[in-house]
Amino acid sequence: MAEGFIFDHNKCVNCGACGAACTLENGWSVQPREIYTYNKDALTSLPLINLSLACNHCETAVCLEGCPSSSFFRDHVTNAVIIDDSKCIGCRYCQWNCPYDAPKFDYSKRIIGKCNLCYSGLIEGRLPACTYACPTGALSYGEIPVSGNDNIFKWLPDKKLNPSLSLTGKQNVVPVRVIPENIFEPEISLSGDINSIVTGEWILVMFTFLVTLSVSSLISSLFMGKFPDILFFVSTLILAGIISLFHLGKKSRSWRAVSNLKTSPLSREIALFIIYSLLSISAVSFHLPFLMIISTFAGLIMLIIVDTVYIYADKRKKMMFHSGQTFLSGLLIVSFLTANVIPFIFIALIKLVTSVNNILTQKISSVNFSIRFLRIALLLITGISLISGLNKGDTLIISLFLTGELFDRIIFYIDFDPDNINKLIYKNITEAKDEKKRG
Repeated sequence: MAEGFIFDHNKCVNCGACGAACTLENGWSVQPREIYTYNKDALTSLPLINLSLACNHCETAVCLEGCPSSSFFRDHVTNAVIIDDSKCIGCRYCQWNCPYDAPKFDYSKRIIGKCNLCYSGLIEGRLPACTYACPTGALSYGEIPVSGNDNIFKWLPDKKLNPSLSLTGKQNVVPVRVIPENIFEPEISLSGDINSIVTGEWILVMFTFLVTLSVSSLISSLFMGKFPDILFFVSTLILAGIISLFHLGKKSRSWRAVSNLKTSPLSREIALFIIYSLLSISAVSFHLPFLMIISTFAGLIMLIIVDTVYIYADKRKKMMFHSGQTFLSGLLIVSFLTANVIPFIFIALIKLVTSVNNILTQKISSVNFSIRFLRIALLLITGISLISGLNKGDTLIISLFLTGELFDRIIFYIDFDPDNINKLIYKNITEAKDEKKRG
């Protein structure tokens, strides 16, 4: 049988001893172990449950597989998934990928910190610090049965990762009753909030948009039998490369980002960006038509890889067919710049349908409704100008069209929402509350 954490939520009193012991034992400035509370607003129709979680050292460790710098490795004696501080570039991609919220960004060191299972002590026969610090016996470490996760709560992340975790507490606990009954009401958050885009993601918005613009201008020039303006083209790529560095916690280690081409979509994206940049700049600088053709294929592949970076982290169907994907946007920009009406109409209809569907199926704030509405309006206005033949050489129309595509990329990041235990708990609470209201 495998070994892992064993947790009885019926015994947890949320004292925080496990998290404190973890931090003290390892001398971290972040706290890898947290206590998540299901029903922290004490809704009377649901049980109130505390759950102590850190890294579960999953069999399918998406943090390890997705890390572009190969910072994570598995200790084959204890099966612990460990991060090597000297290799971490602070890109935080592991935070997107891990639904258990295990990797924590250390703002003082600008790298990721996480539970290492106290693996050196475990090899010597000592238990992880968090387990022997638990005063109620809620958290322990030992052998877990193969079916140890069969009783896992439905609001916990997908079991396909096979986390080394067994929950032993009873699920059918008596709900906590609060008087008056409706005194605690959780806030219903609106999805599609532009404020959810953090600083690092704004950097990615600009990087991915500039990359899409570069590929589109190259392909458009190829279709029109000319080379793109060298100053605009080269400066766009250089600016994109420089901007991307500001997303990293450790910029001096950026060279490590291509260390995990085998399993990391982000590592492949960066490698394709470097290859595309070298090929396309050479083709445009020295006017090499054959190399320009090769560059366009490299650029299209790169856009597909860019999209897979996000699909890997957020596997919902909505993100797989989102209107703001770089590949789809790239094709639309090419059809617009080359005045190919039929391809433009086909791709624009796909974007319009998905955009309208997102508006109709999400609870969004008025500000973000305005952004989505404006994006659709710009697509319709510039689309009509293309069909009517008024867009040829019109800088204003082209600028409005590209602004709409930038808005679409911003909306993509607004809608990007990888699984996270806090979000899953909230979603389950909201659904349970809605069921109660429906009777």
